[in-house]
Amino acid sequence: MSHARLAILGVGLLSSLLSLSIQAQETTTTIVEKRAIITPAPVSTCTTVEGHWEGTVWINTHQVCKYENRAEGVAWINDYWSCTTYTSDGNCTSWALVPGHWVKTLE
Repeated sequence: MSHARLAILGVGLLSSLLSLSIQAQETTTTIVEKRAIITPAPVSTCTTVEGHWEGTVWINTHQVCKYENRAEGVAWINDYWSCTTYTSDGNCTSWALVPGHWVKTLE
């Protein structure tokens, strides 16, 4: 092989490695937590509560299930996400997971 062909081959390999390196640096991975929402049995009735503001906290859409004769409470509130910090234009910057829980009364 001539020196010119070796030089071309070397430049080609170098540019391929640089290209792969740049692509690897631009790759991002987002990990999203998956959660199974488990509602205690037996359920009497469940209703969907639309997303709404409670003071300065956004409560995302979630389900409330009513029960009869349960010592734990009258309703189970399924897991939901709430926005606790947001920008002046309303974009959420901090989400918090509120785990499912029993309530003694319904408001």
